[in-house]
Amino acid sequence: MNKFKVQLIKNNFVLEENSWQSLNSKGFGEKLDNLFSLNVYEVLFLINKNKIEVINSKNKKVEFNEIIKKLKVDINVFLVYSDLVKKGYNVQSGLRYGVDFRIYEKGVAVGDGHSEWLVVVVSHKDKLAVSDFASFNRVAHSTKKKLLNAVIDIENDVTYFESSWTKM
Repeated sequence: MNKFKVQLIKNNFVLEENSWQSLNSKGFGEKLDNLFSLNVYEVLFLINKNKIEVINSKNKKVEFNEIIKKLKVDINVFLVYSDLVKKGYNVQSGLRYGVDFRIYEKGVAVGDGHSEWLVVVVSHKDKLAVSDFASFNRVAHSTKKKLLNAVIDIENDVTYFESSWTKM
């Protein structure tokens, strides 16, 4: 497969429709009005896989590290995104739930069902307040999802802990 060209326009990653259709069939990208775009984690993942090339307004190639620096990307969140996609999950933004991601069961496309988990990314050295943990669980429970806590260790490996509320 040839590399797709992605334009970086005001911190948005925009594709042509034919490129978007090809990537969208693999679970990447979103169409808003007539704009075909990728989110920053998709872009970084696809750059690492040598599937896309990002070009700025001056038609100059934008490198992986430039994107991380310019958009202040949390590398731990990217590591979790990348790990989940490699494992075959459809990973989408969790912003509307106040978490990092929402995940669909393997084989389920966005629009074909509901996400199964909400994901919160934490580093092994982070402190997660009990009130925040309870809040994340409450949101997951009220939306009929499970909470997945993704913990990045000192070697950048990811361990997942699932939690949910049980009525007794």
